[in-house]
Amino acid sequence: MKKRLAKPGLVCLVFIAAIALALLSSNVERIGPELVQSGNLCGPVGNDPCYKPALKGGFPFAYLFDQPGISVEGRLSFFEDTLYVGPLVLDIAMYYAAILLVFRLLSRLRPASPGAEAQD
Repeated sequence: MKKRLAKPGLVCLVFIAAIALALLSSNVERIGPELVQSGNLCGPVGNDPCYKPALKGGFPFAYLFDQPGISVEGRLSFFEDTLYVGPLVLDIAMYYAAILLVFRLLSRLRPASPGAEAQD
């Protein structure tokens, strides 16, 4: 009975840890290859849009993209920049699976207690 009660608690704990790791992964920043518009004074006449590589955050999938001209340029923020929910959900799923895999491996490596066979 004790194992049945521990399972939902463990699932919730792993899910919360996966969300926290995915949100913290926004600190993993990289630039490009996606382009964002950063002005409108480019081209021979000076009225074409200007493009530059986008700053993005999130690992393994980038889900937060810097919006030049709208937010502080060169810094990512959840409130000012563009948040893509699909890659964020994929990040959470990847971290969830990784944490479960680590728990599974640790449970297989841990030696069984001597009294466990007598209880079954």
